[in-house]
Parts: sequence; structure tokens; C-alpha cells
Amino acid sequence: MSFILGPSQAQASAFISCKSTINGGPSTSLPLYAKKTSKQKKSGSSNKKKKKNASTSGFGGGATAQCPCGSSLGYVKCCGKLHKDANAFAGATAEQVVRARYSAYAKREVDFIVGSTHPLNKNFMSDINHWKETIKTNCYDNFELTSCEIIDESYEGEGEKEIAKVQFVAKMMQVDSREKTAFMETSTFERGGKISNGAWLYKEGLIETAPGMPEPDEEETEDEEAEEGE
Repeated sequence: MSFILGPSQAQASAFISCKSTINGGPSTSLPLYAKKTSKQKKSGSSNKKKKKNASTSGFGGGATAQCPCGSSLGYVKCCGKLHKDANAFAGATAEQVVRARYSAYAKREVDFIVGSTHPLNKNFMSDINHWKETIKTNCYDNFELTSCEIIDESYEGEGEKEIAKVQFVAKMMQVDSREKTAFMETSTFERGGKISNGAWLYKEGLIETAPGMPEPDEEETEDEEAEEGE
């Protein structure tokens, strides 16, 4: 996802951090308004916060669960392989990386979100530890990520200069109201070279309104743009 995978649309872009889209990172804006309110931040015990910040893709029931990306495969046989196996990540297509980034937000696999982001992405943070903490704090806690629908995938160029573009719709459901929402993004990927054994890394994303979803209010758009400029 901007699944760049807080709550403003700018961040929603390819999942760079939870605060994008999905998908969605280092910046302070994420799509789908997943940002926590001050009231929500204050509520709950410190133990609950620690639990939310932890990865949910370990052994046990979570390991046999269906993959969040919506592929119909089990998590460990789908995106889980990219999250845990560097070779699988290096050999994955751009589409598979998009799905894995989406699932990383759902599973709170912060290391993968950071590791699959291109250093030239505008939201990339040199202070990796701070970046990871930012993602953990501003992730999609208020949403259930239900599926990542791939619309189109294309490649241009050759070798290290090859560029991949993947258009997808990231679908979510608000935890309390059960209201469904979504955003569409066209993510651009470039090869990581030695950084990640040549894996596709998320460089940027263009967020759009998903088919069937209402256009954002002009006032909301202005607020998000102002937030990005802070």
C-alpha cells in the first residue's frame, strides 16, 4: 500500500508507514483516516500498547491463518515467505511485494515495511529505529485490512534501470463501526541493487479514490496537504 503502508492519503502510498495509505511510514500522514485521536492515544494500558506494537505473524494460529492480502493462500505460504525469507523477497515480483507490504501493515511486520522501501523515497528516514517506532505508533490500529486487489502490473526498461508499476486497491474495515473503506494507488518500484539483493523496493505512490468510494471533501484534502507540509 502507499500502502506507504498514518492516516493521510500521502502516507497511504505503498505502505511506507502507517501514518499510506497503506499503503501506508515516516511521514505524518496516512490514508483512510487511520490516525489515532488524542483520546485514543491516552486510553488503554501500557501493556495493550506493547501488544499492539508486536508482530502478529508468529507461530500458532496466526501462522495457519489466511493471508491478509486476499490471495486465498495461507499466510506462511504467501506474504509470510517474503517477510521472513530474504531470498524469497529478492526473487518476488513487484505485485508480490505490494501484497507483502499490505500484509506487513496487517501483521505489524515493521522490519519488512522499512526494508522494502527505497532509500530515495521521500519518506525514507535515515534514523531507522526512530522510523520503526513511528510506524508502530501510527499504524492502522483502527482498521482491519481485508484484501489487496491488484488492478494492473507493468514493467519498463532493463537491468538495474528497470521500473515496475503496480496499481491496486487496498481495502479496509473500521474496527468499531465495521464501515468498509478503500483507496487506490499506483506504486512505483525500482530494483534495490546490493541494498536488498536486487529486490523491488517501493519508491513512490500516487493515491486515488477507489472505484465506488466517495471523493474526499475539499476541506479534508486541504487538511492533509497542510499536514504533509508540517
